[in-house]
Amino acid sequence: MNRDERQTRATLIDPLLRSSGWAEDQVEREYAYRPGKLRLLGEQTVRDEPQFVDYVLRDEPRGAILAAVEAKDESHAPGAGMQQALAYATDVLAPFAFATNGHEIVEQDMRTGAVRRLTEFPSPDELLKRWQSDVTWRGQTVTGRRGGEASNPLLQPAYSLPGAPSMRYYQERAVSAAIEQMLIGHRRALLSLATGTGKTFIAFNIVYKLLTSRYLKRVLFIADRVNLRDQAYNEFGGLGDRRGVVMGGHVPLERDVHFAIYQSLYAQSPAGPRVFERYPRDYFDLVIVDECHRSGYGDWGAILEHFDTAFHLGMTATPKEDDSINTYSFFASENADDRGQPRPVYEYSLGRGIDDGFLATYKVLKVSTSVDEGLVINDEIERGAELLVPEGTTPRDVYEMRAFERDIIVPDRTRVLCDHLAGVLRTYGPLDKTMVFCVTMEHAELVRSEMQRLLGSETGKNLYAARIVSEERDAQATLEQFQLASSTEPVVVTTVDLLSTGVNAPSVRNIVFMKPIGSVTTFKQIIGRGSRIDALTGKTFFRVIDYTNATRLFDEWDLPSQPTVTGPLTGNVTIAGYVQDEESGEPVGGASLSVRLQGRLLAETRCATDGSFDVSDLPSAVLDVFISASGYTRRHSRVDSTSDDARNLVVALRRPSQGERRVRISGLEVSIKDEIEVDFGNGHVLPSSDYLARAKAVIRERVESLDELRGAWRERAQRDSLSEYLAIRQVTPELLGLVIGRTDVDAFDLLAAAAFDAPMTSREARAAAAQGELEKKYPKLPDGLIAAVLDKFRLGGTAEISSSELFSLLPFSATWGGVLGVASQLGGPEHVAAFLQDVQICLFDTEIDG
Repeated sequence: MNRDERQTRATLIDPLLRSSGWAEDQVEREYAYRPGKLRLLGEQTVRDEPQFVDYVLRDEPRGAILAAVEAKDESHAPGAGMQQALAYATDVLAPFAFATNGHEIVEQDMRTGAVRRLTEFPSPDELLKRWQSDVTWRGQTVTGRRGGEASNPLLQPAYSLPGAPSMRYYQERAVSAAIEQMLIGHRRALLSLATGTGKTFIAFNIVYKLLTSRYLKRVLFIADRVNLRDQAYNEFGGLGDRRGVVMGGHVPLERDVHFAIYQSLYAQSPAGPRVFERYPRDYFDLVIVDECHRSGYGDWGAILEHFDTAFHLGMTATPKEDDSINTYSFFASENADDRGQPRPVYEYSLGRGIDDGFLATYKVLKVSTSVDEGLVINDEIERGAELLVPEGTTPRDVYEMRAFERDIIVPDRTRVLCDHLAGVLRTYGPLDKTMVFCVTMEHAELVRSEMQRLLGSETGKNLYAARIVSEERDAQATLEQFQLASSTEPVVVTTVDLLSTGVNAPSVRNIVFMKPIGSVTTFKQIIGRGSRIDALTGKTFFRVIDYTNATRLFDEWDLPSQPTVTGPLTGNVTIAGYVQDEESGEPVGGASLSVRLQGRLLAETRCATDGSFDVSDLPSAVLDVFISASGYTRRHSRVDSTSDDARNLVVALRRPSQGERRVRISGLEVSIKDEIEVDFGNGHVLPSSDYLARAKAVIRERVESLDELRGAWRERAQRDSLSEYLAIRQVTPELLGLVIGRTDVDAFDLLAAAAFDAPMTSREARAAAAQGELEKKYPKLPDGLIAAVLDKFRLGGTAEISSSELFSLLPFSATWGGVLGVASQLGGPEHVAAFLQDVQICLFDTEIDG
């Protein structure tokens, strides 16, 4: 009988590794590679299955990765897992990939492409020597930057302390990429990783390896804001008292790692020279410039010129764009691509972070007003608007939206936007932390005031909204309070640009653009404020609310992967489905529908009176589908026309959530013109059919039939065990109810329908059928007691009637004496559990129409 994969690993592969000299602490089993992509399912998220590398082989504990091993059970061919092994080795930058069935091993050298078949694994020494062969800087020892022999920092184990986080695969790659540039003799390098991926943690591990190996001695870390400097200082806590802060002209020469903002370094010292000039030119071996895209060479250039013998490492969260060209030309000039263009030594995008499951995914709501196409001043004056012109100022004839609040104050529009935003927050969560990016300090104050007026009293919070701008004395304290996941105030913060970069606030769920954005760099930094996952608050996705068309700047860097099927503009494919009201589920007849491919219109139609639509003769491609109806938010979805779901689309239109739609102040009339929810494609969204298929497989792993499910559901211990197992795998009544569209049934019916296609029975019907049976069985119980128990089931399902604690609630506590009184009616405490068990048996023993 063939062993399964786990048995094959334990009884065949593990002994092979041991016999080849691999110690336990050199073998990392089930290396946590990717936690699984988060997909949107309504207002919930579901993770894809996590990915693990069966084995990662290191030269020593937490040291360099030498190989990735993919194991298959012994019934497979030895090379059956090689494609997976190659993919893993590519991502974790392992020089060797192995696939094995426990009897034979296939190896591929990732440097040469050479493949060979083996009966045993190479030893650690053999792999290390082969990796080092013909490359002088990969030796066990190297020459340090100040001369003398040093251990190779690439082989130095990463920082390790009980409870300390391990590096993720892309962080290990970034660390190795930066160190390699030093070893091969380059003078500069650039790392580009999306916000939320741990750039400061990467910098710490680079410095830790370099210091511990004695490859270098002193490091300067430069930020451009005090809070970023202090965050880095804390992140480097593993270095203890080797850290020092440059502040107030003080230069901590007794420390090895110095933290500073470039403003402090560039300041004039009391003795005369600038602070950075008090250091000898060769004092530092490594200078790290954090968020180097924003400062610009003019700000830190003189400092780097002074420390020109050090290695210069730039870190940015922005891919190369026109407004970051100087950053790339300076830091990345020694790492050009095939066209001679500078590039980072390692890059990890927001889209890749979402694909891997390390970053939160997002939704986009785009909103425009009736004045966003521009204000023609004379037309507005003729309509009765009052124009106040400061002395010495000549007004323009036309003001475009990008001039609003900067060149012309339009408070009426701001109030309409705040009214709309308040409605969105009421719909999705008025206590969800929100960042609003404004044009000026005055604009930020008006938005703050309006949001406090609209939602402060509703939520009972005196500090519901706060303005955070650098000029305010208490800005840092307010920011720190907002950053805490546990803090309940403020909920909404308004700013100009203080929060656009480097601010770590994982619990933020809404990013709001009331400020026009022209810089791709700034846009990506702002989006990064929402991309962190927050385990404390359960935040796994964020919402972008765009009032200025800033989201036009989304590009491939920001988007998770999605199907890219291309072809002709016509074909034999059909997409079909129906449109319904999100809240009521009623069909929305007459909705307009258009289908586009890469901007070209393919078809336009209207839904039938029952909300159905059917569009044929479409190509096999990822299509843009736009649906709108009067009084509803317009929807934009990307549909893979080759998928089965394309024939059964359900589009839920939402009515815009806002108060008064039209505001007239000073004679200027402003209203919400358009609102569209943008779906960036299947990379974000988990189709309902996929979720149900996943749920069916997971449920059937534990229960093989409807009768077995019913039996497990009657017993509280079994039910709790099953529910816990399913919840870990994201099969929950909440998600099933959302997908199936039934909120009136018990969790049992949802599970039965998903796994066994069983008909569903409402809680009301089950309670009505069970009442007669229970009254026959317990004729001496007081009138109304059984009905009261079943009412609890009607409201909350099985969970509400699983424990005797039920009887401590109303009406039991007031009418029948609570737990003790009900126990007395049942003949003693020992009969309470049996009674509740009988209730559940009666509820689920038989099938009921309903």
